[in-house]
Formats: sequence, C-alpha cells, structure tokens
Amino acid sequence: MRWLPLLLLMVGCGSKEAPPEETAPPPPVRVAVVQPTEIQPTTEGVGTIEAARSATLRAEVPGRVVDFDAQIGDRVEAGEVVARLDVGRAATALRAASAQVSQAQAQLATAERQRDLARRLHATGGAPRARLDDAEDAVRVAAAALEAARAQVQVTRRGLTEAVVRAPFAGAIAARYLDEGELASPGAPLAELVDTSELEARVLLGPRQALDLPVGARATLAAPARPGESFEAEVLRVGEVVDPRSRRLPVELTIHDPQHRLRPGLLARFFVETSAPRRALLVPSDAVFARYGQPHVYVVRGETAERTPVQLGETFGELVEVRSGLAPGDRIVVAGLDRVVDGRPVHVVEVVQSGTGEGAPVASGASAGAMPSASEGHE
Repeated sequence: MRWLPLLLLMVGCGSKEAPPEETAPPPPVRVAVVQPTEIQPTTEGVGTIEAARSATLRAEVPGRVVDFDAQIGDRVEAGEVVARLDVGRAATALRAASAQVSQAQAQLATAERQRDLARRLHATGGAPRARLDDAEDAVRVAAAALEAARAQVQVTRRGLTEAVVRAPFAGAIAARYLDEGELASPGAPLAELVDTSELEARVLLGPRQALDLPVGARATLAAPARPGESFEAEVLRVGEVVDPRSRRLPVELTIHDPQHRLRPGLLARFFVETSAPRRALLVPSDAVFARYGQPHVYVVRGETAERTPVQLGETFGELVEVRSGLAPGDRIVVAGLDRVVDGRPVHVVEVVQSGTGEGAPVASGASAGAMPSASEGHE
C-alpha cells in the first residue's frame, strides 16, 4: 500500500494538458522593387597617357653648343630656334668653298677662250681637228669642276643652317640632354619635344568586347592624379593582333583635354562604350546567393518569401544584371537573407527601389561569376 500515493501522483501528472507550441514571428527583411533601368554597356582598361606627337631634336653637324635658351617645360612654336651650335668651322668651310667656285669660274673662262681660238684656227686650216677636240674637252672639264664647287657651297651652307636646331612643331621641351659649352657630335640628342595639345593612349581590352569596336566609339577616362574629374575620349584605331602575353586586344584612343589638365605619362582608367544604351533589370549583388551552383534570389509574394533561380548578366559596381527569372515590379529581399526560409512568411520593414535610376550605371564589362559562398545553404 505504500506505493499507492506514488501511483496516484503519477496518474495525476499524466492527466494534465500540454501547453500549446509557441510559433516564431516572421523575420524582418528589407525588400526592393525591381524596375527596368537604362544602362550603358562599357568595357574598361588601364593605359598610360602619351603625347600624340613627340620628337628627339638631334645635332646634324658637329659643334659646340653656344646657345640653348629653351628650358624644360618651356613652350616653343613651330620653327622657333631651340639651340645653336658653333658655326666657326662651317663658316670657314663656306669661305673655302666660295673661293673654289671663283677659281672654277676663272678656269672655265680660260678654257672657253682657248676653245674659241681653236675653232677659228681650225676654220682657217691653222690648227688640226685634234686641237679643237682637246679645247672642247677642257671646257667640259672646267664646267664640271664649277658645278662641283657650287654643290660644295650648298652643302657647306646647309651645314650652317643645320647648326641652328629648330622646333619641327609647336610643343613643350620635356628634356634636355646637353648644356651650353658641351660638344655635340652628329646625331647626338639635344632635347625632347612633345606636343601636349593632342594626347593618346593605348589600352588593352578583352577581345569579346573590343573586336567589334567602331572607330569613333565614345569613351571616358579617370586619372588618379585628377580625382573627381572625368575626361572624354574616342577610339582612334583597333589593333589587328591580340597581345600574346595578356591575350587582350590593343585599342588606341585619342583624348580630348582642351583645358590641358592631363600630362603624358599619367596612368588612367578608360571606360569604352561597347554598344548603344539598353534597358535591364538591376538588383543589388547582396540580394543574390548561390544554391547548388545556381544563383537565386528571394521573391516576396504576399507575405511569403520564395526562392527563385535567376540568370545573371554583367556587373555594374554593386549591382548585377538579371537577364531572366524576374519581372518588373517583383519584390526581392535585399537585407535579412540569413533569416529567411523558403516558403515561409517574412515581415517587410522597408521597401526601396532596385537599381539607381535612369542612365546612371556604367557596365564594367565583367560577367557575374559565382556568388559569395557565405550565402550557400539558404533553405
């Protein structure tokens, strides 16, 4: 009988009703309404800005530099004197060549008189034909000597001209290799001249985007040396051969810089338009997660979140293009994904517009790859 109270206690405990199971509230999420956005597809690359024209000014004759007024950074006009070499030797050579011309002229005059005399004597029978032939030959030799002397004068006079180094085009002195008093040999560099009014750049772009680029395609560039500034450019020519090391296609661009804000040698990033603007659905990349290797998003229909597979296109900074799987007006979860369960209710705390508005995004040309692994395993 001593077990009876214990048995009665157990029966009493078993007869009590279990409390109702508690239901967790829907997780709070932030959603965005998907809307079409106009985008400008582009591809980008890095290149060094260069002067469209540059020249190394060299000495054409030997001589000592006697005048070099142009300093580094000075601008010169086309035909302006940059440097002068010592012309003492050239001047002496010119005087000697001029004297040879005078001597050759006197010899020619003497030979012509001898020829005229030989003609008269031969006509009267006072001189044989051989004497006349010799006189005419002497005239031809003297005439040839005179032409040679005159040519030497021209060469020597050109040496005087070449001793003055002039700018072949308007530009700025970028470097000086000799100073006044130094001796210049023929072909020695004197200065570097660059025309900074026209700038170019050679950029390596992906063949898929660059193969069909037309000449004149618009581009923009941003240089770290000019933060916050944007400059216009256009495609000048597209290379015919893919670079063997980078496997990318070289594209040359001409840069518009009327305010002379850029300089040759600066590094810049170029954004080249690859096609006409088009409309696309853009969503924040944080809203996309991978499930079994396939990108997905959560679409909120009513109060329920549904996992939806999507096909992605190009990336646009923090946005990614969705080519299929979504429709304009769909609401997708952009924050709070880690608390969402497929097919379960959610509590929408904020609704925003997806994308950034008309015409704002600029495509980077890179295709969307695998989504962050941290989003793997959403149910």
